[in-house]
Amino acid sequence: MVVLDKTEREIVKLLQKDGRMSFVDMAEQIGVTEGTIRRKFYRLLEEGIIKIAAVTDPFEVGFNAPAIIGLNVDQSRIREIVEKLTRLPRVHYVAMTTGIYDIIVYAFFSDNREMASFLLEELSQIEGITNTQTSLVLDIYKQDFAIGLPQRQEEGRRRRRRSLPAT
Repeated sequence: MVVLDKTEREIVKLLQKDGRMSFVDMAEQIGVTEGTIRRKFYRLLEEGIIKIAAVTDPFEVGFNAPAIIGLNVDQSRIREIVEKLTRLPRVHYVAMTTGIYDIIVYAFFSDNREMASFLLEELSQIEGITNTQTSLVLDIYKQDFAIGLPQRQEEGRRRRRRSLPAT
C-alpha cells in the first residue's frame, strides 16, 4: 500500500491528460528534475498504481459485439469464479458488485457467433454461475479511463490492493 506525494499525484494527473507526455515535459510543468519524474514514474508503474495502455474503440478494431454480462453466482464459489473469469481471453473487465448482479463482466467479440460460443461453451462451463444476463453494446458514447484522483488524500491513508473476499 502506498501514499502518493504531491509530485506523484501531479504525474498521474498529467499522464491521465496525455499518456504520451515526456518526462522532460512533466518535469517542466511540475517544477522538478527529469530524474525525479523518471524515478517516481517507474515506482508508480512497478507498484501497479498506474498502467500505460492504448485505449481502442472496439468497433473500429473489429469487435462488433461488445457485451456487458451480469452474473449471479454461488457466493461460496465467488473467488474461484472470479479467477476463472479473469483468465478468459475475451473478458477485459471483471468487478464484484452490489445490486442485481454479483459480478459484472465486459467482454469483446468480433460478432454474435463468437459471443454465443463464449456464452454457451466457455461461460456455461464455469461451475457456480447461477444466472447470466447479457446486454449487447450498440454504441459507445464515452470511454474514458482517466479516473482522476480524490481531492484530498489523507496523510497515512493507504491504497488497498485488489483482493478477493475471504470465503
